[in-house]
Amino acid sequence: MNRYLRISLLICGLALVSSQIRAQDEKYDACYLSLTREYTLNVDGSMDYRYTKQLELISSRAFQSLYGETFILYTPLVQKLKINSVFTVMADGKKVEAPANAFNEVLTSAAANAPAYNGLREMVVTHTGLERKAVIHLDYTIHTEKGYFPALAGNDMLAEAEPVKSLVTRVRIPVGRELFYKMFNGDAQPVITTEGAFRVYTWKLENIPATVSEEAQQGLNERYPRLIFSTSEKRDEAYAFLTNQPAFRFACNDQMKNAVNEWLKEKKEKFEKVLLLQEKVVSDFRLYPIPLKSSLYQCRTPEETWNENGGTPVEKAVLLVSLLKYAGIDAQVAAVTRTAWADDKIGTLADIEDFVVKTDFKDKGMWYFSVSALNGTNLKFTLPGRSFTALAPGGKVSVTKAEPVRHMVKVIGNFIVTSDPRLTGDVSLYFEGGIYPFAGLAREKSRMKNALTGNLIGADSANLKVSTMNQENGFQTYIVQSDKPFRKDSNYYYFNLPVVSTGIDGWGIRTLSQKRETPYEIPAQADESYAFTLALPPGLNCFTPARKVAVSNKAGRFLWEVVNEKGKLSLRRQLQFNDRVFDAALYPDFKILMDYWNNPWYRQLVFVKE
Repeated sequence: MNRYLRISLLICGLALVSSQIRAQDEKYDACYLSLTREYTLNVDGSMDYRYTKQLELISSRAFQSLYGETFILYTPLVQKLKINSVFTVMADGKKVEAPANAFNEVLTSAAANAPAYNGLREMVVTHTGLERKAVIHLDYTIHTEKGYFPALAGNDMLAEAEPVKSLVTRVRIPVGRELFYKMFNGDAQPVITTEGAFRVYTWKLENIPATVSEEAQQGLNERYPRLIFSTSEKRDEAYAFLTNQPAFRFACNDQMKNAVNEWLKEKKEKFEKVLLLQEKVVSDFRLYPIPLKSSLYQCRTPEETWNENGGTPVEKAVLLVSLLKYAGIDAQVAAVTRTAWADDKIGTLADIEDFVVKTDFKDKGMWYFSVSALNGTNLKFTLPGRSFTALAPGGKVSVTKAEPVRHMVKVIGNFIVTSDPRLTGDVSLYFEGGIYPFAGLAREKSRMKNALTGNLIGADSANLKVSTMNQENGFQTYIVQSDKPFRKDSNYYYFNLPVVSTGIDGWGIRTLSQKRETPYEIPAQADESYAFTLALPPGLNCFTPARKVAVSNKAGRFLWEVVNEKGKLSLRRQLQFNDRVFDAALYPDFKILMDYWNNPWYRQLVFVKE
């Protein structure tokens, strides 16, 4: 009896565990029963990438909106796609093979307006026989001819939007070659075996939780397991694959030279010339959003980009550098990567997320300029967690990490309210750090003024009383005159407090969830303060109660203070953060501060007329 009892208890326990696992999976739309990525460097130098998945559909949304199709991007000129198998096993066990019309080759949307890249293709695989509890089976291989990649390399996040029961990453390289790799946010080690002429590295992970779909997570999924590998040990060699291409000779034809001469004929200062050429490249040349790997790590010459009036991020960066060099300004193309994934002993281009242009100024120091937008601020102050790798012909590189992102805003206003009521007085703005638009002010002198909401400052340039623009900070004072500063409702007048729209309000944080699993990242460690005084006319009284609310916690500090003395109203409002990333333990404190900041009663003053 004891034996049978133990067996019964064991069966019940297994059934309970199984039901718990199933219940846990039910909150997701699907579940990967298995997922395999296999990379092979063949003896002749060609490469193969094989992808295999078994995906169980749990919700109706899974096949109606999410996983009814698979998109495979490749370049037919140098890559061959082979569909090994596609079928679905339905809930009752019936196997449904994908019909011939389930495979449709289209031009990828990224290359829709990019003539030079119209050779890119996307195979759309439509899965059939889909229903809840059905399992999609997909297996395909992409073969790449030799010479089109600098090395066999990968940059794989080892987590998906759905749970993964079994995940395998396998890298096959010829015996005698060496693989350089690193696992981030994990300690899994590969099993190394030999299969004929190949050495095989196999990483196997089981029961990987799904990624969390929370906004403002730290970095680009930096907290999840990630495997980076390459058959090249030297980072310089990988970058040389780019810089040894003809594009990095930065040659300009006569048409380009004539255009530069015409554009810059009235510009004397170096910084002005750089800003103008950046504006031309950003505004007049289309950006092709094609991943670097999909372009086979190729970069067309500046002349080709110029003639086609468009290019990929690296091509537009090369074009801007070419124009700058012709204008006598030294500049370099810089690759932007995530600092958290950096490893100098792994030679790869797979971790590049963007390209910018680096220029040094004697009086302004080192600046980084975008080729996709007109950055008002030096990019080294606005791209937290990144590193800039300046590229030079021959593969020589230099790396600079982005500086800690902070910003400070101080707004001081002294107002007089007339009996009409109208508002007169002055307001002073002080910007420092990442929010200070030094380059933006060079293009638009009223950039700081326009950031202040409320329409209190007129468009007339004579309204500017004081302007002091330094390298890292700026201060301006304007005359205020507003005929309709208040919103009237019966005998009550509502004054929405002016706020800098490019500051904390510009982050778009309006509501926050009660709980948080992942760290919450804000764009900058901010300190914003507002101080206003209002001289009130007889008969207009402040309905907003005089009070002080001071909240300090581990995330930072919020202050609201209203003082009303003999017709003179004083207001202080401030939000200050101690950090830029708040983990789950600090998130409640961060939410408290933001809730106070967003509270409508701490964003306005209410007056009543007797």
